Amino acid sequence: MFHFFAGTTEGGSNDPALRLEKRFINYLISFPFARKARSKADGTDEEDKEQLRKLLEVERLNYEERDRKAQARQRYADRISDELHEEIYHRALKTIDDGDYIRERLIPLPEKLPELLDTLSLKAASMRRIESVVQGMDWFHTGLLRTVNQPPFIDRNKQVKIDNLRVAMSFVGTENLRLLAPAYIMQNWLPPAAQPFMLFRRKIWEHSLGTAIAAHNIAVERKLRDPVLAYTIGMFHELGKIALTKLYLRLFDDVQREFAMQSVNDKSPERHNTIVKLTPDERFLRDLMLEKDKDVSYLVAEGWGLKRVPVSKHLLAFTQSKAEENESEYAQALAQANAYCEFRMLREVDLASLEEGKHLLNKYSITADTIARLNNVSLKRPPIVVPE
Repeated sequence: MFHFFAGTTEGGSNDPALRLEKRFINYLISFPFARKARSKADGTDEEDKEQLRKLLEVERLNYEERDRKAQARQRYADRISDELHEEIYHRALKTIDDGDYIRERLIPLPEKLPELLDTLSLKAASMRRIESVVQGMDWFHTGLLRTVNQPPFIDRNKQVKIDNLRVAMSFVGTENLRLLAPAYIMQNWLPPAAQPFMLFRRKIWEHSLGTAIAAHNIAVERKLRDPVLAYTIGMFHELGKIALTKLYLRLFDDVQREFAMQSVNDKSPERHNTIVKLTPDERFLRDLMLEKDKDVSYLVAEGWGLKRVPVSKHLLAFTQSKAEENESEYAQALAQANAYCEFRMLREVDLASLEEGKHLLNKYSITADTIARLNNVSLKRPPIVVPE
């Protein structure tokens, strides 16, 4: 199915590291989908066959007849879905070529965000200057006030609430703002929860934050000049998956509506009934991500025009390089952080074995010392330092 894709996560792979990386994309989209795909790839999806063997002969014949009819209907639905998704695919490729559409409609850039990121990167940036830049950024105000009124910044038992932006900024400090600002805007870009991808919003946020924290930790270990840059790149490296999810859901609605109207005009009731029952397909989104997500992440960041925070430069290196071949130290830190976070998330839900993880981490040359240290790092909260 979906023959127009150059690559797919369908089936297994001779490379256990690549198999795990592809499985992670399945997991981001849907846990049941990932579990089923893994069973199919491993050849352990035998439940239906076992159930059929246990039925009485008469029941078995009835079951087979119902199954035959259901399979015929499914083959017809698959053919219609393939037609619809081929149109979606070509429209998606055309849209991806339009960087302005991606940045304005799917990952809209708040006014002054590049100026904010550049300003926060300056050691000498004053709170007054930062405050002037964030005026009108409701997402920044809301996020910061929420942060300072929760642990670890404030003791819930003291019944003290900070509601002044300048006080909140001064309390948090510039270095913490450099870590918090990318997190706030990333949360602002997350797609809404939509069927059948109900958990994607939560999982993509968990992965983005976890990768950012791991990249920061690796950068500190290697004494890179700016660990917060590694953190920022990690936070934004999955923008492609977010943009593609939003784009797919929009295109699906548009194309399904057009196909349905066409079937009415053609007086094709069976085709019409099949079209209107179609839902967004997990397999299509998975393969679209596999083919295009890194390119779209770079496309988004490339148009920001950052002067002091070279996010797009290192995302390009991450996109074009393979494993340990990264020319950029920051791209290498990102690749290692991304692989580590993928394995850790899969391991938490029993979708990866230790042996599979070993292959993946070896692929990116992650040392045992680095793994041991990251195992003791929380990937749920930015590495902020609470003032005394």
